[in-house]
Amino acid sequence: VDHLRIKVSDTGIGIPADEIPYLFSKFSRGKDVKRLNAGGTGLGLYVVKMIVEGNRGKVWVESDGDGRGSRFIIELPID
Repeated sequence: VDHLRIKVSDTGIGIPADEIPYLFSKFSRGKDVKRLNAGGTGLGLYVVKMIVEGNRGKVWVESDGDGRGSRFIIELPID
């Protein structure tokens, strides 16, 4: 085994495919944020990406679309 994989899944509103490329960008907020009255700065996933990549890892998200939940995956090398 050369890496550790952490997967966090939910059964929430899902993420539209056209938003996935921007999720880990600084100040990125989904278009449903206003409708859901969700707070936040849009920095959380950006910070996660910086920490993971700073440790030679990878982070990505998978979603089957609206209403189908999401999966966030972090993969870190084991030295």
